[in-house]
Amino acid sequence: MRKIKYILGFCFLLLFTACNDWLDVKPLGQVEEEKMFEDEKGFLQTLTGTYTLLNAESAYGEELTLGMVDEIVHYWNEISKFYDFNYRDSEVEGRLASTWQQMYKAIANTNLVLKNLEGKQPGDLENFNLIKGEALGLRAYIHLDLLRLFGPVLKDGLEQKAIPYHEEFSNQIVKIMTAKEVLEKIEKDLLAAYTLLEEDPVKTLGRTYNANLENKDLSYQFRGIRMNYYAVCGTLARLYQLKNDAANALKYAGEVLEATDIFQLLKRDDIIQVDRRDLMFQRELIWALYDQNFEKKLGSKMGYNKYSIDFPFKEFVYEQADAYGNVADYRSAYLWTEVKMSTAYWIPAKYVRIYGTASAADGSREDKTPWEKLLPMMRLTEMYYIAAEANLENNAPEAYRLLNEVRVSRNLDPLPETLKNDRVALTKQLIYEYQKDTWGEGKLFYFYKHLFHDIITREGNIQATKALFELPIPKDELEFGGNE
Repeated sequence: MRKIKYILGFCFLLLFTACNDWLDVKPLGQVEEEKMFEDEKGFLQTLTGTYTLLNAESAYGEELTLGMVDEIVHYWNEISKFYDFNYRDSEVEGRLASTWQQMYKAIANTNLVLKNLEGKQPGDLENFNLIKGEALGLRAYIHLDLLRLFGPVLKDGLEQKAIPYHEEFSNQIVKIMTAKEVLEKIEKDLLAAYTLLEEDPVKTLGRTYNANLENKDLSYQFRGIRMNYYAVCGTLARLYQLKNDAANALKYAGEVLEATDIFQLLKRDDIIQVDRRDLMFQRELIWALYDQNFEKKLGSKMGYNKYSIDFPFKEFVYEQADAYGNVADYRSAYLWTEVKMSTAYWIPAKYVRIYGTASAADGSREDKTPWEKLLPMMRLTEMYYIAAEANLENNAPEAYRLLNEVRVSRNLDPLPETLKNDRVALTKQLIYEYQKDTWGEGKLFYFYKHLFHDIITREGNIQATKALFELPIPKDELEFGGNE
C-alpha cells in the first residue's frame, strides 16, 4: 500500500468536533500528535474523524451502501462494468482501489487512537473503556468488511491469502494474511471491545439524544451513530455467521434481539401516518453513519438515473420472487419514489429528502423529512436473519418464527405452516427476505458470498463462482505493499 505513505500526516487533518444535533463536524487543522492527545477531547476528535472517513463516497457514503456491492448483485439497472463482473476494467479497478485505500485510512485513525492509549489506564481518562472499545470495534468492523469484499470464499478458503490486518499506526509493511489469521484478529478485537463497552450508555440511554445526560458530548448522546455495544454484538454475529459457528452467531444476534427497549421492528404507525412516515426505519438501526452531506453526493446521481430500477424489476423482487408475499408489502408500497423524465424509473425513497415550499426571502426550503440523514450500517432485521440461519439445522421451527416476525412487520402474511420444518424452503425464503430488506444498503453481496449461492436476477440466476465473489486486491497493494 505504498508503505502507507498516504496515512502519515493525513490523519492529523481529520480531527473534528461535534456541534449540531447529530454530528456537524468542522476540521481543526493539523496539530502535533502529543498535543492532540493531551486530554480526552483529542481521542474523541480522532474517532469522529474516523466516521468522517467512512462517510466518503469510496466507502459507505456510496460504494459500500448503494454502489459496487449492490451493482454486483444486480439491484440496479445496468450502470457499470460491475454489472458484468468485469473486475479488470480500468474504471472498476480504480473504484476498488479507492475503496481499499479509504478503508485503510479509517483503520489508521483507529490505530492512532489505540497507539496513544498505550500506557494509559481507565483512571487516566474518564471514558477510557468507551474510547478504546469504540476504536477496537471500528477496526474490527472495517477489516471484516474488507475481508468479505476482497477475501476468499470461506467455504474452502480459510488458508487462502486474504488481506493485511493493520494493528499499528506506522509506515511499516503489513503482509497479507490468510483468511483464518484475519478472522482470529477480528475476533480478538471484537471480544475485547465487547468487554470494554459493557457499560456503554446506549444500554440505558438509548441510541439518540437524552436531555438528562450529564456528559453533553455528542459522542455519548448519540450512540446510535457510533460503534456502540450492540453494534459490536452484531459484528460478532456476522463474524460467527461467516465462520459457520451457529452457536456463537445465535448468542450475539440474540443479545441484540433481546434489547427490545432500544431496538424494535417497524411499527405500522411509522409507515402509515404521512406526517411521521419514517422510510429509514430508524427504530431498527443498531448502528448508522450520520452524513449531513450525503444528499449532495447521492441525490444528483439518483436523479440522473444511476441508482434506479424500472417497475418490472421492483415487481420481480417484491412479488414474483416470493410466492407467499402480499402486494401490501410496506417495502414495495413506500420505499420507492417514481421519477418521470423521458422514461419513468424508481429510486430509493429513504435517501430522498422532503422539502417544504421555498421561502420568499432567500429561496431556501425547509427540510421536513421525518428521518435523519443516515447511512445504515447494521439493522435489527439482519440479526433476525442471522439467528434464523443459525437455527436452521437444529431448530427449523424457530427459524420459521423469526422469519415470520420480520414478514409480519412488513405487512406480509406469515409463511405457511407447511414450511415450518422444511430447511431447504426456509433457506430459500431467507434469501428472498435478504433480497427485499437490504436493497440500497450493501448487504446482499456478502450473504450470497457467505452461502456461495447463485445471484438471483430477473434475467435468470448467475452461477456462484470464486471469480465472481473474490474481488481483486488493488495492483498498488500487491506491487508496493510487499505482497507480490
